[in-house]
Amino acid sequence: MSDRLARCLSGAPVIHDPGFRRYYALVPPGTAQMWCVPVAECLGEGTYLGVPRADRTAFDEQTRASYWAVPLLRPGRLGMAGDVLALAMAGRCLGDEDES
Repeated sequence: MSDRLARCLSGAPVIHDPGFRRYYALVPPGTAQMWCVPVAECLGEGTYLGVPRADRTAFDEQTRASYWAVPLLRPGRLGMAGDVLALAMAGRCLGDEDES
């Protein structure tokens, strides 16, 4: 899964929170102001997002803590909103197929 995420998002860093079954792709500040697509929520200013330690790069069955599904390779390297949107749309389509 992590390899596919990295490919689809051009290496953008992604945090996985297994407790809430959510993925968070990190995108540039201000993206939420332009985000008007209900398929996926874009967290904006004033939102708190816990960031795992840099060495947490795999799921730990004991702690079930958040981890980097796609690690942050260097500070400032963030994802592109268009890549995240395309992945969210594809996931939505696949989810719709599963329901039918």
